Amino acid sequence: MSTIPAPPPEDAASRSVVRVRVRFGETDLMGIVHHGSYPAYLEAARVEWLRRRGVAYGDWARRGLHLAVAEMSLRYRIPARFDDELDVETMLGQVRSASVRFDYRLLRVSDGALIAEGSTLLACVNEAGALTRMSPEVADVLHRPEIA
Repeated sequence: MSTIPAPPPEDAASRSVVRVRVRFGETDLMGIVHHGSYPAYLEAARVEWLRRRGVAYGDWARRGLHLAVAEMSLRYRIPARFDDELDVETMLGQVRSASVRFDYRLLRVSDGALIAEGSTLLACVNEAGALTRMSPEVADVLHRPEIA
């Protein structure tokens, strides 16, 4: 009998913050962050979210545990610019039997302005790319608090 993972925690244990500095190559000719740079910020924050819960994502991949991005949503609020520091807040949004959603907010450090917000839906897939139920190991990691 398989079970659906428990719902995500609704407290600070499901949240991590990663600081990034906008590099010149991530901007357009006006010095504004190009919209295509934001997915990389989300990925870096998501990988760090897992790392802070004791998982090196590369180890999972080598063992055939994959979380493939199936959907991504971003809403741009105001521009970020070259050399801005951004805090990327990553929160566990929803855990289902074969997927997990992360929610994000990108805030400029200097004034706290909301730059963008969004989400990614990741599907659990095997090495052949076929959808598979989330293993208890993966579900357990998703419900861990951040390790200091």
